[in-house]
Amino acid sequence: MSSLPFHRIKRFVSSNPIVSRALVAALLGATALTATPALAQDAAAPSDNPTINLVNALVKKGILGRAEADTMIAQAQTQADQVKAAMQAAQTAQTSAQTAVAAASPASAQPGTSVRYVPQFVRDQIREEVRNEVLADAKTQGLVAPDAMPDWVRGIKISGDFRFRDEAHLFDKGNATDFLNIGTINSGKPADFNDPANQPPIRNTTANRNYLRIRARLGIEATIAPQITFYGRLATGMQNNPDSTNQNLGGYFTDKGIWLDRAYVDIHPFKGEDAHLFLGRMANPFHLTELVWDKDVNLDGAALSYSRRFGGGLSGFIAGGAFPLDYAPDDDPQTSVAKTGNGTATKWLFAGQAGLSWQATSKLTAELDGAYYVYSNVAGRLSPACYNTSAYCLTDSSRPGYQQAGNTLFAIRDLTTTDPTNQAIPQYFGLASRFRVLDASGALTYDLSDDLRLDLTGHYSRNLAYNASEILARGYNATQKASQIINNVESCPAGGIAVGCFKSGGDAWMVRATLGSSRIVKFGDWQITGSYRYIQPDALLDAFTDQDFHQGGTNARGWTIGGEYGVFRNTSFGLRWMSGQEVFGPPLKIDLVQADLNVHF
Repeated sequence: MSSLPFHRIKRFVSSNPIVSRALVAALLGATALTATPALAQDAAAPSDNPTINLVNALVKKGILGRAEADTMIAQAQTQADQVKAAMQAAQTAQTSAQTAVAAASPASAQPGTSVRYVPQFVRDQIREEVRNEVLADAKTQGLVAPDAMPDWVRGIKISGDFRFRDEAHLFDKGNATDFLNIGTINSGKPADFNDPANQPPIRNTTANRNYLRIRARLGIEATIAPQITFYGRLATGMQNNPDSTNQNLGGYFTDKGIWLDRAYVDIHPFKGEDAHLFLGRMANPFHLTELVWDKDVNLDGAALSYSRRFGGGLSGFIAGGAFPLDYAPDDDPQTSVAKTGNGTATKWLFAGQAGLSWQATSKLTAELDGAYYVYSNVAGRLSPACYNTSAYCLTDSSRPGYQQAGNTLFAIRDLTTTDPTNQAIPQYFGLASRFRVLDASGALTYDLSDDLRLDLTGHYSRNLAYNASEILARGYNATQKASQIINNVESCPAGGIAVGCFKSGGDAWMVRATLGSSRIVKFGDWQITGSYRYIQPDALLDAFTDQDFHQGGTNARGWTIGGEYGVFRNTSFGLRWMSGQEVFGPPLKIDLVQADLNVHF
């Protein structure tokens, strides 16, 4: 298409004043984009710029006034200056970018070549700018609402872990073979030693075993309010067992059990103070508990803790709580109108701990703790005379609700019969000792380097309620004129149990050293550990000690060595060997070997 002659444009504009003003404004705007020097000339003088000449012609025709024309030309000049400044800034930025690229990749700066490398910091900046622009646009357009989720949802954290284990139980061929499985008896039917068809269960102490096991745990942490946090966790487990979350594989591929491992609230009402009230089924609130508690034990009840810094690297803490162990059945005893009161039937743990921690240097930290555990109503009680045909005797509920092995036990039923031909003796068994445990623990942590740490810990526990004479008296049946204690008296002559031949004690201790990374979180992190422990039969309540060492419980001594190595992020391989044997009584030596693959998220 051919362009119109200039004189025809001028004639058309001259006859249309409104069109003339719009056209002049458009032409001046376009002229500004070219940023030519002509705009700076005298507005009335002839110009090489046709737009200026057009404006002058319109002034002569009277269509535009001189002042109006000068104003329009001045505005165009201002726009031209702005355009020129923007173009110069763009040119400067382009030159800077080319210089940066040339410095990072000289070959790409040569004429005729393409840029083959963009520095990482440039790519990161571009990525961040694009991300921010996209999010800003999405929020502006209503595609993303910053408050779409409530605060409590944003405060939820999910965590978990999985462990695959190959575990071998290795028994010494010289072990005794007549250890009763008292835990099985007390959790089921009473054992009748005179009934050939109802013989008591016997522990395996000679036949080696190997198991494939898993452990899976899934936890949630939810911030309900600034002062309240909820913690919950589900875990695997073969039975209602407080000491372990292991699950044997096999069982003809039957489904595996899931248990409520934790469910509690942490109330911390004072801003700036490390004070907590725990309510529910909680993680163990006490420090350095390796000797007294299996690490899988969670406590039911209520607990308080408070920590404070004193300055100079010194800090202290206190903790305490009340934890129900077992309640008497609502109808206990079943065959009596008078029911057992809470004071004698309900079992409790009352516990307290205090400690100090001192960060002597940036590399050295020391901690010293003292704890006191009072187990209420856990000792068994000998029943009044009870017929051997009775389904229930008055003190049956005094037997422990869960136990492992080691504590001194006695038969708690005083059985009688009205039929001389009926010699049945169905029995349950209770603890012969009371337990008030004082535990002292200390730890030293020294950072040898940024990624190498040495940990040393020591523990000593003493059952202040241990008394051999009291134990023998509790297990003595005055009516029968015979002791009903069944273990830790193997060296006593038949019918002659006395303090001199009773083999037990109330002391326990343990030492451990660990060297390696402070945590196993990535490839190459590692730890090696070694420990030795010594636990007399009635030093600790055997229900809650480490379930792996010597198959759990007390009356055990021996060593543990192990190591762990990070193979991927949050993935590690571990190997551990435990070797334990009895402190007193018949021989019982057990080695345990565990190979683990651990995954955390």
